[in-house]
Amino acid sequence: MMRTTQYFITFFVQFFLINSSDIVPLDVGVHLFVDEQYIENMTSLEFQNGHIEKDLDHPLVYPEYPWEAAVHFYNSFLQVPSNLSTTGAPMYMIYYACVDSSAIIYNDNVSVCVANSSDGIHWEKPLFWYYPYTANGTKPAQATNIVFTTNVNEFLGTVFIDTRPGTTRSEIFKMSYENEFVRYVYVATSEDGFRWKAGIKPAHPLAGLSDTQTAMFYSSENGGQYVLYGRADWFVRNSSVYCPGANPAFRRVMVTTSSGDIYGPWTIPMEAFALGVPDPVQCFDNYNPAALYYYGVYFIFPSGYWHWPVNDSGAPIPLAAANDGVMDIRLAISRTALGPYRFPTRDPFISRGIGTIDPKTKLVNGTGSDRDAGFVFASSNGLMDPDFIRSDVGTPSAWMYHIYWGSQTTHAGGGTVLGRYWPGAYSGIFRARLRREGYVALSTLVSEPTGFGEFISQILSLPVKKNGQQLLLHINAEIATAGGLAVQFEDGLTRNPIPGFTFDECKTLHGNGIRQLLEWKTRNGTYSGDLNPLIDYPNGLRVHLQMTHTKLYSWLLSYV
Repeated sequence: MMRTTQYFITFFVQFFLINSSDIVPLDVGVHLFVDEQYIENMTSLEFQNGHIEKDLDHPLVYPEYPWEAAVHFYNSFLQVPSNLSTTGAPMYMIYYACVDSSAIIYNDNVSVCVANSSDGIHWEKPLFWYYPYTANGTKPAQATNIVFTTNVNEFLGTVFIDTRPGTTRSEIFKMSYENEFVRYVYVATSEDGFRWKAGIKPAHPLAGLSDTQTAMFYSSENGGQYVLYGRADWFVRNSSVYCPGANPAFRRVMVTTSSGDIYGPWTIPMEAFALGVPDPVQCFDNYNPAALYYYGVYFIFPSGYWHWPVNDSGAPIPLAAANDGVMDIRLAISRTALGPYRFPTRDPFISRGIGTIDPKTKLVNGTGSDRDAGFVFASSNGLMDPDFIRSDVGTPSAWMYHIYWGSQTTHAGGGTVLGRYWPGAYSGIFRARLRREGYVALSTLVSEPTGFGEFISQILSLPVKKNGQQLLLHINAEIATAGGLAVQFEDGLTRNPIPGFTFDECKTLHGNGIRQLLEWKTRNGTYSGDLNPLIDYPNGLRVHLQMTHTKLYSWLLSYV
């Protein structure tokens, strides 16, 4: 009778206190530490932008031909698998807006040029006769790397591979772009990424949504959906008398989704993130909702834009002078496409380079400044993974790269007559190196003298057991020489340490690596990382992680 009573008490406690909906299931694979997704509470920890290193000495794309005298900031990066590549091998591609030195993008059509690479270091600009170039309208025609054109003052958005089931090969490559005077989003299609067929009607019914540069891709969320980022009027002015003469900025970064096809039906566009405190309200704007879907997380890389008063611009065209200033790239994240998106910090993710302002023209000096000192623009789908082109990835590369555009001019020079307004001013597309899975880090506090921080997770469950295989947990963390990281598993209900997986038994990590194995001391004195004894743990599990002088980026659950 007593055993029966104890059974019902245990059942009662578990049923009413540990509901299955309260348990967060962990699957095998990489899990990013970009937010509080797995965390119930934490102490002396904060989320920070990951460290990134620019390489300005080795641009990937820069002006080489007369039809691309201006390599403009609208650019999109793409990783093409071998089964879709024209070479039969994995390939990287960069699409970018380009015009010759005589063009003013407010008055002229804008071309889309392409470059491709098999290794991410050496880039080729393939020449076609799709859009031949005739200098001054009189010189002999030349083959070009132009693969598409947009109308006057309308621009490239994003090129992506459409992974929606049932997509035909002839339309597997898609390109969002601006079209019509009121700036609808259109979508062009291609079977190989080089020969494009223009869209026949707006993909989205909202006029003006394609302002600046649209970002678009297909994600696995909600069983599969198209996600579209743009900018649209919110009818609340975002600049005032503090920016005399500047065009008032009404537009906000917006996001909308479609579970149907590229023509919808689309959800009502939502503001991705609110402007205002802690950002300045006056004279400040966010351009370019460049986006990336990575390990189930949505990243956007808006360019924070500080608008100058018209008298602070040296641009020769009034329309450009009223829309001038400098920008840097920031980072916001969300677990769902419709947000809201959160900035780990309002500091730049990729800052503009060091430069001086010319006292006469007020533009960044092109001769004595970094190549990206004026403003920077993230590439849409801008992650370049070196492992993408490797045939055997036994050990993943420690580094990956984010693609972005930079220039020595400010927005007015870059947006109007980049190819001739500032002779010698640089514009190009660069790569910046960051740690694998390293867009955001959960970090101990610099202000904490001991460097100590910890978190306790929500109640978690481990993946389903695989017979004959060990379930291991690897950590991607930068641990200082004076630091360390240890993990204890605790009962989800009682919060008591689980014997065999306590701090005392954990082999403390002290390394700086992307796949550091966690292990615990066994009864025979050896160490093991096998988590099989914790699978299907009755009350669920809590992970209690303690670290000192550490930046934690991700963990990886895998069977071996």
